[in-house]
Amino acid sequence: MLRTQVLKKMRSNRWQSLAITSPTAGEGKSVIAANLAIAIAMELNQTVLLVDMDLRNPSISKYFGLKPSIGLREYLSGDYELSEVLMNPGVKRLVILPGLGRADDSAELLSSPKMASLVADIKSQYDSRMIIFDVPPVLQTDDVLLSAGYFDSTLLVLEDGKNTESNITKSLQLLEGSHLLGTVVNKAAHHPEHQNY
Repeated sequence: MLRTQVLKKMRSNRWQSLAITSPTAGEGKSVIAANLAIAIAMELNQTVLLVDMDLRNPSISKYFGLKPSIGLREYLSGDYELSEVLMNPGVKRLVILPGLGRADDSAELLSSPKMASLVADIKSQYDSRMIIFDVPPVLQTDDVLLSAGYFDSTLLVLEDGKNTESNITKSLQLLEGSHLLGTVVNKAAHHPEHQNY
């Protein structure tokens, strides 16, 4: 259902890239990003690039059992070709740009000219490809705001019962103007349809 709704909105607006974030850490945004990338790649006419842009806490490669030797941090601070960094996780039509280790200078890396040219390159090279960015929690660093110009749209993941109303409100305010597709309630204790009345 999430894939269908996301693709419908993105295609109707001709958007190519989607950032997935949450207010705080541990709400499951990376799992949602990985699962959504796989679900979209399963569409026969749709290829997906999943970028682990959470430079302080990269986790995408872990979910796919990948052991990258070069990640986004190394690419941005070193002298590598993009083809050296991209990994195939064994899912047809899905490619991953992994993260590796913690980058304390994530703000500087994300606002660097090299990051801007990387995003421009992957958007132009793969104009029919959906690009999903797993980005840091919006309330914990300014990384999301610094890189907001790279994304056509955003999805906010909320762990059921974890956030205060003010956390959610502040997150929505920070994401204003980022074409928020909607929110995903994650880790819900029970499904609404199964409630006992």
